[in-house]
Amino acid sequence: MMVKLREHEIKFLKENFKNADALIQSEKVNDILDPLDELIVYQGFDEDYDLNEWGQKAQKIYDDIFYNNEE
Repeated sequence: MMVKLREHEIKFLKENFKNADALIQSEKVNDILDPLDELIVYQGFDEDYDLNEWGQKAQKIYDDIFYNNEE
């Protein structure tokens, strides 16, 4: 069964990942969450290690995908 994603989550993935189509069709939620976490760590923090505006949005997407796919 494919990971449950809402339209705004799909849009975010397509805007931020070259391999978004493969991620979107994944059957394992961690196939999406792991690269998303890596991207948040890479570009989601400011110089004080607080989430920047993009990081806050990305973290919300991460959390929503996680909670919408709990078993």
